[in-house]
Amino acid sequence: MRQKYHFATDNGILIWDVTSILEDIEQHPDSYTIQTLSTALLADHNDARVSHTRAMASDLAKPLVVAELSKDHLLLIDGNHRLYKARTLGLENIPCYYLSQRQQQHFIVHFRPSEYEHIIACVS
Repeated sequence: MRQKYHFATDNGILIWDVTSILEDIEQHPDSYTIQTLSTALLADHNDARVSHTRAMASDLAKPLVVAELSKDHLLLIDGNHRLYKARTLGLENIPCYYLSQRQQQHFIVHFRPSEYEHIIACVS
């Protein structure tokens, strides 16, 4: 089963094919920027529920994946358990693959530029 991430706003919904993102990162790691980001910042925009047991078994060496929705809004699309573990352990920062707006569009299911801009306008 393919892993997908859904982001809904009043203006519509975007769906990322996370499986394809992870496969592309594995095949082309040099095409992606790794940034160290604040766990507090990522947690502020994240309301995912996670299993404590699964989270504490997760591998913090594997970077999270974040998508830039706007200059001031990042969306965690892979790594909720790792973020939970990092916060539980008191880590202030964590490595993340950072997908720019341009990079992530390739992985949005049924991407339409005008629809994307309309949805993103809600978070800008």
